[in-house]
Amino acid sequence: MKKILFLFPFFIIAFGISNAQLPNGSTIPDFTFTDIHGVTQNLYTYLNQGKFVALDISTTWCEPCWNYHTSGVMDSLFSLHDTPGDAKWKVLFMEGDGGTDSADVYGIGSSTQGNWAAGTLFPIMNPPSGIALNDFISGYDVTFFPTFYMICPNKKVYQDFLNGPNKPDVKSWEAEANQYCATAGFDNIKDTNPFTIYPNPAYGVVHLYFSLNSLRSMKLAVRDLAGQILREKDFGYLSPGDQSLVVDVSELNPGIYFFELSDDESRVVYKKVVIQ
Repeated sequence: MKKILFLFPFFIIAFGISNAQLPNGSTIPDFTFTDIHGVTQNLYTYLNQGKFVALDISTTWCEPCWNYHTSGVMDSLFSLHDTPGDAKWKVLFMEGDGGTDSADVYGIGSSTQGNWAAGTLFPIMNPPSGIALNDFISGYDVTFFPTFYMICPNKKVYQDFLNGPNKPDVKSWEAEANQYCATAGFDNIKDTNPFTIYPNPAYGVVHLYFSLNSLRSMKLAVRDLAGQILREKDFGYLSPGDQSLVVDVSELNPGIYFFELSDDESRVVYKKVVIQ
């Protein structure tokens, strides 16, 4: 089986882990490709609809890609959060090697692990070699297969829970979306993030920065990695606009915590905070 990407003069890793993915918080480039059923898939159209996009970039000859594809994780995400489910997500699959063709996707070519289309309900894009795919692979910094990205409606991309030694399960995808994408009804005035904590890592106190569309009753819960609530703070009703709040964390032991900010409609955003 071939182990190179035809579009570039360097090798693509199919089994290892790389640190070359797009950094968290990067603005994702747009793309428009036609899937194997002839349907146009435009990334920004979905993001402008307020959807979260789960993107799997794989190739048909890649064994780890095939193992993940047949694990059913992306199928489960589709059933839970795409059209059959709550319709808040869009699940997409990109075949990233321009040297493969439709025969490989359907499992009858010379460079394939099996029939990728069989039973798959989410869109599979398999563009031919050329400038469009070249720009996609370069713009998305794909240096190994599979590469996974969670893309938020504000066009920011995140992947820190996804591209590790263990391939992401459904809960990992949902955690990525909840931590980084869920705007929770807060006004995304600052495009970089609707909820910011500074400093991070923190010692003694942290400052919370966010914006509100309207009058809201706001609460903060601090959870450990097991999900147990260690601290809670009720800020009461806050006026619309930019907010800057100070929280004492001096009693927390050094470690990693999740800060959960919610309003009176039970909308929640999460941030991972390191306490020193």
